[in-house]
Amino acid sequence: MKTVGDSVNFNWRLIKAPMFVIDYVIVHELAHLIEGNHTPAFWNIVRANTPTMEKARQWLKQHGQMLEEEI
Repeated sequence: MKTVGDSVNFNWRLIKAPMFVIDYVIVHELAHLIEGNHTPAFWNIVRANTPTMEKARQWLKQHGQMLEEEI
């Protein structure tokens, strides 16, 4: 997943994640259109728009590698 200019691209493997994780990743990437770096302002934007942010980050830490596995 990455943001380039005003475009946001997502890896197709994200479809294997739970919906609350997908929501978090989408908000995370869209927040980069407003705030380019992971500043406190950036995290405030993400946190304000993703009530399950911490749960999603924890899921990615624990299970994120699974997204890279073959189906």
